[in-house]
Amino acid sequence: MTGVQTCALPILRCVYHGWKFDHAGRCVDMPSEPPDSNFRHKVTIAAYPCQEHGGIIWAYLGPREHQPAFPALEWAHLPEGQVYVTRHIQECNWFQGFEGGFDASHLTFLHSGDTWDGDRPLPVKYEPLSAPCGMLFGTARPHEKGLFWSVEVMAMPFHKLITLQPNRPRGAHMWVPIDDENCMIYSIEYQPEGPLDPSQLDRSHAYRYIHAENLPGSDRCLRNRDNDYLIDRERQASGKSYTGLFGFGIQDCGIQESMGPISDRTVEHLGVSDIHLIQLRRRMLAALKSLDAGEPLPGSDPASYRVRTANFVLPEGQAIAPLVAEKVRAA
Repeated sequence: MTGVQTCALPILRCVYHGWKFDHAGRCVDMPSEPPDSNFRHKVTIAAYPCQEHGGIIWAYLGPREHQPAFPALEWAHLPEGQVYVTRHIQECNWFQGFEGGFDASHLTFLHSGDTWDGDRPLPVKYEPLSAPCGMLFGTARPHEKGLFWSVEVMAMPFHKLITLQPNRPRGAHMWVPIDDENCMIYSIEYQPEGPLDPSQLDRSHAYRYIHAENLPGSDRCLRNRDNDYLIDRERQASGKSYTGLFGFGIQDCGIQESMGPISDRTVEHLGVSDIHLIQLRRRMLAALKSLDAGEPLPGSDPASYRVRTANFVLPEGQAIAPLVAEKVRAA
């Protein structure tokens, strides 16, 4: 798939009475009515403009007069062969998974063992920053020359760009709400410079990374809460896996779903390492207030999504705010 494709069904016919509708929801045929009837002109169904980008069909559900141009998400505009996308259902509220994706300190524990390449020291500094697309989350870990900063991107309303890892494609997630207690996670790997290297996807195809294996013919994970995520206690006890859960995707699902469909945040204890989550919540609440006031939302400019994650080293004490906008700008 190359470029932008408009996804429009030319016809949708009801199998009960044969009524036929076009892509705009207009009834164009009513074979059950007399030939001279104009009843079909009085009938419409809900219809939403759709486009296909990056192998995913996107729908706009808001008022037609406010429909923006499609955001300049880098991975969504790449041709086939440069993007690898999977999806699976996560059985909890979408924001529960979304904010968990920006929890920096869990990487050292939850994902350690046979699914993490090398040691991952705990962060020593956190720097959440507002951005035109949403937010930037800077996390610093010790480095021989100062601090090693990783900057992840939150793009409104439910996108995350994952910190670039050595010898890996770039990555992204989307937590798309299904209802209050379920969401669909889209996990993406992409290579802007050219075709994906199959050898770099070995871990992904084996479901050891961000992608989760689904039950055949289903979007539900093979490893799910009904079977205790097929936890391997022997592997956990051996030290080869911190949790005994297989793969990043299932480790995240297992923890976030075990909080319950909607976590009770009134009983949580937030520390310094939770500053990203605190600021993310404040940013989203502020966006809701802006929406009620009729003000522009973050990400209203499609070009604001033309960003990437960034890794860089700075001397300890040097602020990242003056530098980060340039470092996350995509070509």
